[in-house]
Amino acid sequence: MKRVMLWGLVLAALAAGAWYGLKPATSSADITELAREGRPDPAMVSAQVISQEDLPPAGTRSLFDHLITQHDGLPYPFEKLVKLVQAQHPDGQLPVAVLIPNGRSLLKAQATNAHPRALIAADFELANKTGLAMTPRGQLFMGFVEKANEIEVLSYNEAAGRFEFQLVQNYCAGCVPRIVYARRAICTTCHQGGGPIFPQRPWNETNGQQDTAGAIAAARGNAHPYMSIPLQQPLAMPERFDQLTDQGSFINVTQRLWLDGCGADGNDCRRLMLKLALHYADSPGSFDAAGVDAQRLRELQRRHFPKTGIAVPESDLPNRDPLGERRGLKGWWQGLWTREIKPGEGARDNEDLAAFDKLPKLPVRLDPLTPRVPKQVLTAEDIDGVYGLAALFSESDLRGLGEGSGFDIRRLAAKVDALPDSHFAARPFVRVHFMRALLGREAEYCCLNTVEMSPPVVSGLPPLKIVKQGVLHDFERYCFACHRGNPALRLDFMAGASEDAVLENIRGKTLIRDVLDWERYEGTDKAAALMPPRDSLQYQAMKQAGAEGERARAAMRGAVPGLFGF
Repeated sequence: MKRVMLWGLVLAALAAGAWYGLKPATSSADITELAREGRPDPAMVSAQVISQEDLPPAGTRSLFDHLITQHDGLPYPFEKLVKLVQAQHPDGQLPVAVLIPNGRSLLKAQATNAHPRALIAADFELANKTGLAMTPRGQLFMGFVEKANEIEVLSYNEAAGRFEFQLVQNYCAGCVPRIVYARRAICTTCHQGGGPIFPQRPWNETNGQQDTAGAIAAARGNAHPYMSIPLQQPLAMPERFDQLTDQGSFINVTQRLWLDGCGADGNDCRRLMLKLALHYADSPGSFDAAGVDAQRLRELQRRHFPKTGIAVPESDLPNRDPLGERRGLKGWWQGLWTREIKPGEGARDNEDLAAFDKLPKLPVRLDPLTPRVPKQVLTAEDIDGVYGLAALFSESDLRGLGEGSGFDIRRLAAKVDALPDSHFAARPFVRVHFMRALLGREAEYCCLNTVEMSPPVVSGLPPLKIVKQGVLHDFERYCFACHRGNPALRLDFMAGASEDAVLENIRGKTLIRDVLDWERYEGTDKAAALMPPRDSLQYQAMKQAGAEGERARAAMRGAVPGLFGF
């Protein structure tokens, strides 16, 4: 009897061990802890000249900030923001876009089949005309989660040589949105190369796959586009998105090759790298990667190239099939160990790390928090910096440089040789600076000057608390959305850290009294300037409020001293 009991205990132990051993391996990564770790090696030149702070370096801003500033503020709803990006495209094409209902972002628990995460990416270059045009291909990405009222923005800061992580918080009807710079340490736990990331083919998470598209359509109860994005996209759409993220990710590598690959005093190395890049861009077929100049670049790189090499970060996440992983025997087994995410749980914004960490963990291999092995590690024998620099010039740039040098690459190379040595100091490579130098004129450019921009704001600062200045509640409801936190300095006249400071700024903008005087200016040539704009949600809310709306308008006018001149 004892022997039978003993064998029973042994079998039970073996069964329990087998049961536990077959448990799917899930990630133990904790984003809160990871956000405290990991910064670039301070000995690297790139770490010294490319800021790792949350806010952009003084005098620089993200491409997204420039875009919003030049179009007088942030459009709402998201469909209008999509149209803004579309309007920049020379052919008026929609941005590359996909829907992801069950993803891996920090806000993944707020996205559902009925309200999936909407991702868009710019995929165009503008032609240079009188000045230099922007080239946002691979440099502008946005992800909107409607249920979280938040847009995550990743866009390139050309002057700083880095991508900026931004959030548009409180992005909802009747709300006061805030454009802030996110905590980089949080973002780079997943964006481990400091740039864009995206899953690998066949992109089962996206609506490029019929099963996912079908689930979205079924949950929404129709086949109408969501946030301007068709519910079913061809597989070519996530494929192109993947390509754009790869292109964007390599910009950061290019900056490291330009800086770390040549070293702090490697001006000759950088000069030669640029010459070779322009040669390659001019005629890839005739470029000799084993030629004398290429060998000379390798020799110069050997003097300073990091001994550990320069890693090309893995920007591709392993494909995940959220629907398939719940089907069949495998799905049943997975379900025994990993519960489903409940609607509404988890982080509701990018500050709530504790709530995110409480969500069911993904398998280690699929978790974007898991450290990823680099795609490759470049050495001094690699001249990928040449190809990376070449990719930063647009076709229009190259055409202009060709015209200026008689389409003779030797004359263009001579112009590079003639540039002062200071142009090749250890600073981030800025396309516009070199274009101006090689063209020999101060060509205008949309996206470097920050003089007319309001100060950037970092995530985590509390919103304005209104206690004693009651009229600010009216401004908050009808005006703050456009005039508080606007990247355009001229439109950010309701800024201020305290109630008194905000009210003082409002009183200093005497025009407010006139633009709210509907009775006086309706039907005149000034009508188009009346506020709130007639196509805005704020105007609709004021009209719907009836007598209360009229009271608010009168109170706001009364808060501003009256002067003539409108």
